[in-house]
Amino acid sequence: MQKEFMLGNEAIARAAAESGVKVVAGYPGTPATEIVDLCGGYPGVYAEWSTNEKHAFEVATAASLTNQRSMAVMKHNGTNAATDFLMHVNFTGIRAGMVLITADDPGGLSSQCEEDTRILVHNYAHLPMFDPSSVQEAYAMTKAAFELSEKTELVFALRPVMRINHAGGMVEYGAAAPQSRPAEFVIDRKRFVMSAVVEKESGGELRPKMRHRWLNAKQDELRALMEASPFNRAEKAPGEVGFIGCGIGYAFLKEAERIHGAKLPILKLSTLPLPEGKVLDFVSGLKKVVVFEEVEPVVEKLIKELCFEHKVVLEVLGRSGYLPKEGELSTNLVLTAVEAALAGKPYPATVQGQYVSARTRTQCSGCSHRGLLVALKEVVRKNGGVVTGDIGCHDAGTFEPMNLQATIYCMGSSIPMAYGIKKAGFDKPVYALIGDSTFFHNGLTGLASAIYNGGDITVVIAYNSTTAMTGFQPHPGSANNLNQPVTPIDPGAVAAAMGAKVFRCNPYNVEETARVIGEATAETGVKVVIAEALCYLKFGREGKISFTPRQVAVDEAVCNGCGLCVRTFGCPAISLADNKAAIEPSGCNGCGVCVSVCKRGAIK
Repeated sequence: MQKEFMLGNEAIARAAAESGVKVVAGYPGTPATEIVDLCGGYPGVYAEWSTNEKHAFEVATAASLTNQRSMAVMKHNGTNAATDFLMHVNFTGIRAGMVLITADDPGGLSSQCEEDTRILVHNYAHLPMFDPSSVQEAYAMTKAAFELSEKTELVFALRPVMRINHAGGMVEYGAAAPQSRPAEFVIDRKRFVMSAVVEKESGGELRPKMRHRWLNAKQDELRALMEASPFNRAEKAPGEVGFIGCGIGYAFLKEAERIHGAKLPILKLSTLPLPEGKVLDFVSGLKKVVVFEEVEPVVEKLIKELCFEHKVVLEVLGRSGYLPKEGELSTNLVLTAVEAALAGKPYPATVQGQYVSARTRTQCSGCSHRGLLVALKEVVRKNGGVVTGDIGCHDAGTFEPMNLQATIYCMGSSIPMAYGIKKAGFDKPVYALIGDSTFFHNGLTGLASAIYNGGDITVVIAYNSTTAMTGFQPHPGSANNLNQPVTPIDPGAVAAAMGAKVFRCNPYNVEETARVIGEATAETGVKVVIAEALCYLKFGREGKISFTPRQVAVDEAVCNGCGLCVRTFGCPAISLADNKAAIEPSGCNGCGVCVSVCKRGAIK
């Protein structure tokens, strides 16, 4: 074994390569994004960015059915998108070992919501899960998941959280072991065709019921595996109050124990299903246990059920009411809870924190989206329209100082919501603002629905040729995939083929962009405006930019200090000093969009 400092995502990718993974597919999403890129760097591993998480899951499953180990990678929002497939592959099972990485983001640090995918993957789909408490354990669990998946013929899921994916630690690891298995696809329609057909061999039962029985029967096997798993263990200590740490909750609990200065009775739980025997043995003789887990009280409720079934009288506390129900765990939170529980007191009421002003969430200096947002805001300011938003860098236009988009939900929701507002009778123009990666992810079907149902909206696609928000991953509109150059799929051509009226503009030209959006608005039906300009942050490094750089400066004799350029534009290079606008040369990339913002002509 060798030892090296790794981030959690590096450890997971390393373990997958050592396990002989052949196919890895995913869609970018913090905190799991790096895993796919890293896997692609190992010899013999095919890695790809699929257009969405459901397709990634399907690609990886197809590889497993072809006798190749595989892995699907996504964040919690992506697991939502893949749930339809999840609720079928759990019934069919798989062949070669397959791992689902479903990374959660407690606190919603890089997400539009916080949620707990253990509920989807385990409680709903009844699939087994590992919940790592350290980078080393993420490595070990990934390797174990491949082995157990192949043994049980079930997808095994790993649920790292942000503090595991992006944490660093020393990891003991072995050698990558590319496997040379024959790529065989053995047809078994009774298993891999999920349909409501009658099974003669099962007395005329419908296939979904038969496969459901198969999945239920697997639960006993899984419980036995988890009972023997080294990832679950008890740490004995005197006392009538015990503490249970799940995943990263165990890491916080151990740190709190060290600060507390005395050994505590601790049960480490990192698997679902639970090791019921270990749980019952641990709680025996205790009067109270506190469960620390991210995000929902999943384990807490399972322990309550277990104790009820076995007539164990015990107070079980956790996320359902004792601890804060929202947000991340922390060492301070866990230490506070430990000391309160030992003292027989409730968890102290949360004190409202004092707001400390932070950096405004906005686009990078030189970003093409800023010009688009300014132009679109100018149009809707005049006509009273509404803009529905989507996921991507452009969503920063929702906040100060732009305050443009009125809604943001999940990937691709902007277009259906826009035409839904019109169908409800709203009599002013409605715009859907969506990025190119999101358009290919889940915007295509929304556009088809809008056209098919006679929508009257303007869809604006911010086409910057990359998935910038997560670190510049390519998508079907890019000139390459993860492995080689490709011919990009033009979203405008796709929209035109679907029947939309298509308009084009360069968002660095604010006047042109506002005019084109206005022209599109005047048309009836579904119109699509392609605001095309390369992402400056990515392509500027390669010497490819979509504007002619110019030196801009403030004419202080003309500037009256109104602050419009700061309050409504949000470029990090512009500030107010001595009641005059000022442009910081080191932060200015010379895109010149700000010239259009100052109506007095003070920026030249």
